[in-house]
Amino acid sequence: MINSNFNQNREPIIPNMELFGAISDEMRLKILLLLDQSEFTVNEIKDILDIHQSNASRHLAKLSQCGLVKDRRDGIKAYYRLSEELYMSSRLLQIIREAYDELHDKDILKCRAAQALEERTDKTKGQIHKLDQAGGSLKAQISLFSKLMVPFENAVDLGCGEGGDLSLMLASRCKNVTALDYDPKIISGLQQVLQQKGIENVTPKVADMTQTGLPDNYADLVLMSQVLHHATDPRLALKEATRILKPGGRLALLDLAQHKEESFRTTHGHIWLGFERSQLEFFVKELNCKVLESEIIPSENEVDKKLPVICMIITKE
Repeated sequence: MINSNFNQNREPIIPNMELFGAISDEMRLKILLLLDQSEFTVNEIKDILDIHQSNASRHLAKLSQCGLVKDRRDGIKAYYRLSEELYMSSRLLQIIREAYDELHDKDILKCRAAQALEERTDKTKGQIHKLDQAGGSLKAQISLFSKLMVPFENAVDLGCGEGGDLSLMLASRCKNVTALDYDPKIISGLQQVLQQKGIENVTPKVADMTQTGLPDNYADLVLMSQVLHHATDPRLALKEATRILKPGGRLALLDLAQHKEESFRTTHGHIWLGFERSQLEFFVKELNCKVLESEIIPSENEVDKKLPVICMIITKE
């Protein structure tokens, strides 16, 4: 139950009877659980839940009316995801997620969702995290590192990506670098590169950006370059990044500004089509951190004109 202190001005979605009626339905709750993992088409949802397509569409329409779900069009297909407004309504989102625990088959559904995502991302592995990817221009990278011209004791590269380009850059300025990526093949490849180059102060590790396994207050610098738009829950990824950051340390964030290039979901494996700067600042404020630098950098690539990036330097208070 929402108490009287619920700050309606702060959270975009205001609870009402229609909304509680929508999320009290077990099947709609299961759909929210799936969409909390990633976006899915109507066909994917009906296959995972083993229901008729008409029922899936009806439930999605109800959730959309309440502002909990949004859809995008890709040709004749419609992809559904949790709305940005729901992600920014932290208390309501917490209530919904706690309700997931009451579903007897929640683990089975999560497994099915993960299998569907794995089949989808298998085609795009190796295409993300590269310096020459969309929004990863050299101009943006230089702008980011120009704000970090001091040595660091312990640095962490969250989502180091194929080749570990940024981890190698950090190695020349930091005493210790931890390079994390969820893909074991990427980490194995980075280990080979480090061995070939004779670099000994970089430690590659297989880990998700939301569960790094690193201790609290570990790093002087945490780098998140072109990875947040791959996070199922960006707020959880930022929470983990700030958890491992020392008070007074720096979180360097570089990611795509909000755009409309829907094809990137399939060609690059993007879950989020970038972010609004105000949205990221909202997330950071909730984590008791402060934005020191914030800049939107236009792409220098003719092909990528519509894909500016957000460069932010954040400190933990």
